[in-house]
Amino acid sequence: TYIISQICFDPEVTSEWARRVWLRGVKLPIRVGMPGYVNRQKLVRISAGIGLGESARFLHRQRNWLLKLFMPGGYSPDRLIEGLKPGFADPESNIQGLHIYTFNELEQTEAWRREMLQRAEPSA
Repeated sequence: TYIISQICFDPEVTSEWARRVWLRGVKLPIRVGMPGYVNRQKLVRISAGIGLGESARFLHRQRNWLLKLFMPGGYSPDRLIEGLKPGFADPESNIQGLHIYTFNELEQTEAWRREMLQRAEPSA
């Protein structure tokens, strides 16, 4: 048994949420839900379609995610993972993995995932 979060864009907000879950006594492993390798327009369309932008709490917590999405570089799964590294190392967050939402961009997301894992392997 484990927890899978909704789509996350902000690693600091996500790590803090995971820590609060732990401090409330929920010790289940957490898998952070994240978009895979998806183009910006599709990501915005899907996010709007599932109601992410309608939540005042979401807008408060994710503040400038839409602005960041359209800036050069936009959303990057690599940057999200890099930002989550402290959460993976924090025993009180219990972040133990990722749940990658492909949004039917399976080939691109799988190619990105393989590259990411290859970069993460220690050099021999």
